[in-house]
Amino acid sequence: MKRVLITGITGYIGSSLARRLLPDCKIYGLAREPLHLTYLEDIQNQIQFVYYDGTYESMSKALNLSQPDLVYHLAAYYTGAHGKEHTPRLISSNITLGAYLLEAMAGCGCPALVNVSTVMAHYQGEDYRPLNLYAATKQAFSDLLAYYTDAGQIRAVTLVLSDTYGPNDHRPKILNLIKNAVQTGERLALSDGRQDYDLVYIDDVTRAFQTAGTQLLLNSNWKNEIFQIRAKEIFTLRETAERMLQINQAKLNAGWGERPLPEREIRRAVKVYPVLPDWEPEVSLEIGLRRLMDG
Repeated sequence: MKRVLITGITGYIGSSLARRLLPDCKIYGLAREPLHLTYLEDIQNQIQFVYYDGTYESMSKALNLSQPDLVYHLAAYYTGAHGKEHTPRLISSNITLGAYLLEAMAGCGCPALVNVSTVMAHYQGEDYRPLNLYAATKQAFSDLLAYYTDAGQIRAVTLVLSDTYGPNDHRPKILNLIKNAVQTGERLALSDGRQDYDLVYIDDVTRAFQTAGTQLLLNSNWKNEIFQIRAKEIFTLRETAERMLQINQAKLNAGWGERPLPEREIRRAVKVYPVLPDWEPEVSLEIGLRRLMDG
């Protein structure tokens, strides 16, 4: 049975990926203490947790205990804000943890990594232009990864994500805020809603990670590949929200245009990399939005 280590396993995407892989893989989850099990209550006894305390020694121990055939690196700290209070955590979570992970993988002979990056590294659709400091730290990890793959110590594939959604999601995503406002009847201040909203359902996202991992292990020609995961059809945020309300026969006290536009924002969908081979979205927007409201 294949041994898989997932960083960020306590998050929405990491826990969903663990659920998808569990029937066929021995799952190890890299976590910090205290352990947060909000997304893992139903499967916690099927996962072996290994712990990271911010030191290289703990990371090395975690890799040597798990001895994974494949690592999914999903751990990250996200904030759109920029300030001295966020900088230490952005660096420690998005750069330092990743640097320790790569060195520990090389040290224990773990050969393969599936990484996740963000369209926020491609402001205005450019090859590299970070929208914010978060995107810059994600790129910094990608630069570290480029060394290890070029040196032949690790093979990797990076999946570039836009936005993700699904049921039982507690992240402060805009669709979750709309869902909450529908349920409470409170007025929700929103932007103009004219920005493209490239949205992929959680089951399609985890299937993309599973597909990428399988192909990476089978294809020795892959060294440091980058692919994009994106929707078949892209609508604006307002069009998406209105479809969500229509499909679920719901009403929203919407304040479109009441929230000022940020100084920097991705307004048009980013299409920089090819789509992952042998993958395309299967869950339609209609089905996904109905599941979101029901979950």
